[in-house]
Amino acid sequence: MPENEKAGPEPAGPPAAGPMRSLAAVAGLVDQVSAGTVLTVDGGVEVLPGLPEHELLADDSLVVAAAHAEVAAGSVYRTFLWPMGGRHAPDGHVRVTVLASPAGAPASATGLVLLSPPGDLRGLTPRELEVLGLVVDGRSNGQISRALAVAERTVAAHVEHILHKLDAPTRTVAAVRADRAGLYVPDR
Repeated sequence: MPENEKAGPEPAGPPAAGPMRSLAAVAGLVDQVSAGTVLTVDGGVEVLPGLPEHELLADDSLVVAAAHAEVAAGSVYRTFLWPMGGRHAPDGHVRVTVLASPAGAPASATGLVLLSPPGDLRGLTPRELEVLGLVVDGRSNGQISRALAVAERTVAAHVEHILHKLDAPTRTVAAVRADRAGLYVPDR
């Protein structure tokens, strides 16, 4: 191919890099992607051309395990938040987007995992996001209090704040709105 027809530097790797570029193009559909990887049929990951690697996308990370589970469950698209620096998100959150592999992707690829900024968190604190994730999972206040080792009245106060911040009349409406807005934080 003449030099003037190249869209950019050729990615290193085997000739299969061509189909991998189609996955990189799909990754471009997600705003402000900062890192990404390809999920493989063997349960591992491969580098996605054009995007940097990230520790959350390592072969043995909980994020990759969650992404593989989403694809295995038949999800075509799923987005959720992941706390950075530990359970209480001292370093904030990152948005994780999981996409099933599109047509034309390499046979070894089952999906993509992309990281981007968290977006609008609606004023929810890290603890409220954690509680909200458990509400989305269908847990009662008692189950949440046991999971987080806090008093049930503390959970009730968090749920009240969540309902207000999401302008939701019930916890079910809050759960649906949170899931649709990508405000879900999976239980780790």
